[in-house]
Amino acid sequence: MKLLKTLIFLYISLIVGGCIHLLGEKASTAPHQDKAPAASSVSTQDGSQGQNEKITFKRNEARPTTGNEDYIVGPEDVLKIQVWDNLDLDRVVQVSREGTFSYPLIGSVNADGLSVAQLEKEFRDRLADGYIINPQVTITIDQFKSKKVFVLGEVSKPGAYPLTGSTDLLDIISQAGGQTDEAGNEIIIIRPQNHLTKENPTMPQEAREGETITVDIVKLLNGDINLNIELQKGDTIYIPKRSYFFVNGEVKLPGRYILERETTVLKGITMAGGFTEKSSKWRIKILRKKDGKKIEIKAKMDQLIEPEDIISVPESFF
Repeated sequence: MKLLKTLIFLYISLIVGGCIHLLGEKASTAPHQDKAPAASSVSTQDGSQGQNEKITFKRNEARPTTGNEDYIVGPEDVLKIQVWDNLDLDRVVQVSREGTFSYPLIGSVNADGLSVAQLEKEFRDRLADGYIINPQVTITIDQFKSKKVFVLGEVSKPGAYPLTGSTDLLDIISQAGGQTDEAGNEIIIIRPQNHLTKENPTMPQEAREGETITVDIVKLLNGDINLNIELQKGDTIYIPKRSYFFVNGEVKLPGRYILERETTVLKGITMAGGFTEKSSKWRIKILRKKDGKKIEIKAKMDQLIEPEDIISVPESFF
């Protein structure tokens, strides 16, 4: 009986000892883990920041871009300035008419004529000069005010439009809602020679010699890229109302017709179906309003028609 108890005791001891040995081997092969994970140095993918996370920028690390880096800043533009990790330096400032503004620590800043990228570099250089170690600055255009053009006439939404970068004629007409059903076949661009941004548009009759550009709408919309002019500050884009002329008397299709550029009396009569057999081709008259008065002009076939002209073809006496 004593021998049996001894054998059972030894058997149990061997089993327990083996379990302890196996547990020790597993513990020795388990990967090492730090006591606490290091805090991340960037924000999470959705833009939120976890506990103890902090946005930091290392040297040569890519910084956020705004898409307006090439925009040239001018007077009255409104800028949003952010200095990362320095919320007390975030500002929204307006550039003065003289092209300057004030900013904490660095004082007066001359922004006129600088691109957004150049202005950011100037901020980084000046803030790094004794104030902030490796400052990261982002500047965005909050309001575009220094460069604008005017769109007038037969468009859905006439008015002043800011130039936010490279803007061509089709871009600005699209922004203005496109031309109306009464729009004529040409666009007149009035471009002041001094290129100054004006508070008011310049009408075609106010333009001086060499300050107007005429564009054929039909050719432009049909894809003539040479007519899709890049706009400049101070431009006025004017789309005149469609002009008409009238043909009556001895023509096959008397009525009202759209006046196109370089339309002659002969072309106008052709548009009206040509002469009837009773027409007098040598006594054609143009009835025209001039200075508020109606005048009568003996027509020549190569003579240009003006808006609201009435081409009258009389009946022959023979």
